[in-house]
Amino acid sequence: MNREAYNFHEDGEIIEAVQRYEEMLKTGEMTYFDVFEFEHIIDSFMDEGKFFQALKVVELGLQQHPASLNVLAKKAHIYLNIGEISNSLSIANNLLQIEDSNHELHLLKGSSHLLLGEVEEAENSFVNALKYSFDEKDDTLYNIGYAFEQSGNFKKAIDYFIEAHDSNPRNEVVLYELAFCFDKLGENYKSIECYNKYLDLDAFSESAWFNLGIVYNKLNNNKKATEAYEFALTINEDFPNAWYNLGNTYLIWRKVDKAINALTKYLEYDELNDDVYCMLGECFFQDKNFDKALTYFLKAISINKENDKAWFLAGMMFKIKKDYFNSLEHIRKALKFEPKNLDYLYFFAKVSAKLNMLKESIDAFDSLVELAPTKLIYWLKYSKMLNDKGLKSIAISLLENALSYHPGNTLIFYRLAAYHLESMDEKIALKYLKSALKTDWQHYKFFYRSYPEAILNKSVKNLINKYKSETL
Repeated sequence: MNREAYNFHEDGEIIEAVQRYEEMLKTGEMTYFDVFEFEHIIDSFMDEGKFFQALKVVELGLQQHPASLNVLAKKAHIYLNIGEISNSLSIANNLLQIEDSNHELHLLKGSSHLLLGEVEEAENSFVNALKYSFDEKDDTLYNIGYAFEQSGNFKKAIDYFIEAHDSNPRNEVVLYELAFCFDKLGENYKSIECYNKYLDLDAFSESAWFNLGIVYNKLNNNKKATEAYEFALTINEDFPNAWYNLGNTYLIWRKVDKAINALTKYLEYDELNDDVYCMLGECFFQDKNFDKALTYFLKAISINKENDKAWFLAGMMFKIKKDYFNSLEHIRKALKFEPKNLDYLYFFAKVSAKLNMLKESIDAFDSLVELAPTKLIYWLKYSKMLNDKGLKSIAISLLENALSYHPGNTLIFYRLAAYHLESMDEKIALKYLKSALKTDWQHYKFFYRSYPEAILNKSVKNLINKYKSETL
């Protein structure tokens, strides 16, 4: 019998054994299985992540074959997967007293030590695993690497995966895990190289194309990312996460129609995903269809009342529509969930000012300059709001405070010059204007924008012309 025919025959026997086991559970009539059948049934459940069902099979297996070391080893593997590490280690140690040259038991022991944080003991066990692995060295290196990957030690995992790859360059699983670990360490180009090598061996791996797309997203390469997601979807159209990522990437890339198509497709699989409705709203916002955008943001809120982004974006749409009361209430809701979000605070401050709710605006701006004192824009916007509301002296005091975080900043000097001049304090105004012009005369128009009437002041014009002529 050739290898393919043998594998087909073996697969058929596994399916038949699993079916007989499931029939036994339904009828309650005890059925006999040989050791190999038990192993296959256990593996079948473990492959599906059904570890507790697999543990029940183990117990039945040990009832029928109490001396089976292989079934006991399966029990240790299950314990390892469900987090009962000490039990797994105990079984491995007991079995090694009987069969100390079994490399799989040394692997199991090493993995258990690793998950218990006992790195030195783990590495000693892995040395023994390699010592007894003989013709299966690349698989053993892979399994050691995978154990380190599972423990979060991606650098150590990479060392073993590279050695496994050198031992067998065509082991595609090793390449896949290498790519994953490089991605986790932020080594994006190495990750891409490994995924491409993997895809040379298995071009129809939807998960590899999908992961490749994620890495390209991290590099802000929207073109390559969308190509990767589209390859994944060509292989498997029923891949919701690929539709989601494809839509999100097209949204970032501002290819609105394609983003809408992909996200709408995603909703066929999950029609209650509030984040997707938010993304669709952003698509229509980019398309300047504000009414439709608002509809989607409100739909997201109806699904998830705690979606702060949806509350904020709905508030932004109301602001565009000049419905400031509704805008303020929606942004207020967003701040309830994210009280330190700078964008939310900034727009709350602006909308409050529009509604002449001065205390609310001042409180929001105070939070902004306290949370992000190095962001000049907040100081400038705050001072403008105060000045517009007739609070010029407070605006001046605020800008003087801003200089402690932005010493020598010419925009603050220009703004202080404008406000002092408007306050009829020409001497101080000219002092600040001179300081600004010395270092950055080209932005003098910012001064005029802050106080347009300054253009009529002869001293101001002479001072600006002096610095212009000196630098031209």
